[in-house]
Amino acid sequence: MEDTGPGFNVLARMPKFELTKTIEAVKLNPRTLRPLSIPEKFTIPYGAVLEKLARDRDMQQFYYLGEPYECLHSDIASALKPLD
Repeated sequence: MEDTGPGFNVLARMPKFELTKTIEAVKLNPRTLRPLSIPEKFTIPYGAVLEKLARDRDMQQFYYLGEPYECLHSDIASALKPLD
């Protein structure tokens, strides 16, 4: 394996998290990562596996079933459990 630079491993897996409670989130446009023209809240169920978590100010962005969503960081912070 070749070193790609300090602290950056291209082959490293993105961490995944499991929800420990049900949350509501807004679906994002996959290309712009901004809320759709008519923001609609979707229920993300308990036990859902979230990927690609990223914080944007007070919002938490994530992918669920391959689709981008966001919700308030305060709503999701206590509901995340890291998966191995």
